[in-house]
Amino acid sequence: MKVNVLKAETEEVLLQMIKAGEYPAFDELYARHFQTVYAMAYNILRDHQHSMDIVQDIFIWFWEHRSQWNLVSCRGYLLTAVKFKTANYFRDNKIKAAVIAGLAKQQMSIVDESLLLEVRQLNDIILSITSELPERCQQIFRMSRFDQLSNREIASKLGITEKAVEGQITSALKKLREKLGKGHVFMYFFI
Repeated sequence: MKVNVLKAETEEVLLQMIKAGEYPAFDELYARHFQTVYAMAYNILRDHQHSMDIVQDIFIWFWEHRSQWNLVSCRGYLLTAVKFKTANYFRDNKIKAAVIAGLAKQQMSIVDESLLLEVRQLNDIILSITSELPERCQQIFRMSRFDQLSNREIASKLGITEKAVEGQITSALKKLREKLGKGHVFMYFFI
């Protein structure tokens, strides 16, 4: 199929073609969404190279896991992926929660209502699943994933070992995998 023909296709058709393994359709989708996804990542990180890395990771994962998603539109999905990938970047680089909160407020001013709804729905799903965890496990998971604390910081605050923290996070992630399914797109953002 010629690339020019793909420019006229709807996003829903492109997504169906991508699921069928048609790489030119993926190229077209990438071309349509790259700038928006990059702009959001850059607005959060203010670093070109890390923003590019995150965007590439998202699109690579999107292609490699095409058999696992069921989408008719992907803009909101991709922008939600940016939010979680940048949060993971901050957590992995041990940036404090106060900085993240400030960036989140700045980010929220550029996000449209449909994306906010998707993020709220994702948050509700996660809170619902984690509310079924034992109280200590919930507390540690939230400190790790929502407060962006390191295992060492959590252990220090709670007066337990880092191994105990790791065990509780592993239990929480296992529960999320069970509820969402191993191949579920949201699991990508928690590991």
